[in-house]
Amino acid sequence: MKKLFFVVLACLASACVPPAPIVAEYNGASVTIVTSQFAGAGAAEAAQAEATRICRTGGATRAEYASTRPNAQTYENFNLYLCL
Repeated sequence: MKKLFFVVLACLASACVPPAPIVAEYNGASVTIVTSQFAGAGAAEAAQAEATRICRTGGATRAEYASTRPNAQTYENFNLYLCL
């Protein structure tokens, strides 16, 4: 019974972690970062940090937010950043 309790507790605790931003597209001039619509307020900062990291690998100094395209069927946001 104790083992089952710890397994259930571990499963519940792992569900509390927000999903990481995902790089969907990168062409050297822009990067698209996918975030969950269920993620909290920290999702925008995490997406900005990931976009900046990706843009710096291509030689740009920063990533500037351009737009967001929501997908209501998959509950995802496609955030477009320009590499400047």
